[in-house]
Amino acid sequence: MDTADHVTDLLIRMYRLSPTSVVPDVPLHQLRIDSLALEELRLVLEDELDIDLEDVNLTSRSTVGQLVDVVVQKSRAA
Repeated sequence: MDTADHVTDLLIRMYRLSPTSVVPDVPLHQLRIDSLALEELRLVLEDELDIDLEDVNLTSRSTVGQLVDVVVQKSRAA
């Protein structure tokens, strides 16, 4: 499983989302991921992928695609 698939799968599992709802152009807030949920997701991603997302500026207005892009970039740099 590549990093992008891992992020998508994690979103689906953690927030019990329909796989068809997790598409790149959907803002996280439309998936009911608020700032607290986003922080929880950040911690899980850091732990599972052994990356540091502390300096990443994502909000609930960010899209799934933006989240995936940032995580993929950080994974490549790690």
